[in-house]
Amino acid sequence: MTQGPDQFGLQHARATFSRATLFLGNGLSTAGAGPITGPLRNKVIGNSLRELDRFLNLLIDQIAAMVLPEEAGPSFERQRNTANKYRTLRAALVLPSPDHDRLRAIGRSRDCLFHCGGIVRRGDRRGDTAMTAGWARADSRRGGRVSIGDRLIIDAADLTALCRFYDALAGDLLTALAAHRRID
Repeated sequence: MTQGPDQFGLQHARATFSRATLFLGNGLSTAGAGPITGPLRNKVIGNSLRELDRFLNLLIDQIAAMVLPEEAGPSFERQRNTANKYRTLRAALVLPSPDHDRLRAIGRSRDCLFHCGGIVRRGDRRGDTAMTAGWARADSRRGGRVSIGDRLIIDAADLTALCRFYDALAGDLLTALAAHRRID
């Protein structure tokens, strides 16, 4: 049985996404070489989280191409905010999007690590005095909120948990796609 280009694209996007979560979940190493250290640690982790987000975005595009009407394609693909794109696709699949706020928090945390060296420079919204991290362990006493001026901490366990979270998002979308195809 031959597969259409959409099925091949979906398999390729899923495989790339899986390799990325494995790589990041192993501390940016396929051989388990040890933790990232040094002055660029936060920038490397922030960039890796940005890449993981982009891979999820591309997976969403592949699934959307099979679900959304053709006329929605170009504008949907141009959407760069993965949290919003994820929510839009889930709505098209008639599913709630309970992970939207966490995806947005991961985006803010990723930017904080990459651009600010892990020092929190702004809150979740204008006037906030703290930022919500995308992982609860960042400051478990305050529900994952880190005050402006404090350092955002991410360790190997946090990276592993984030990769499991992203894998679960991808798995949920693939399950929803399979159910959608059975209904059509």
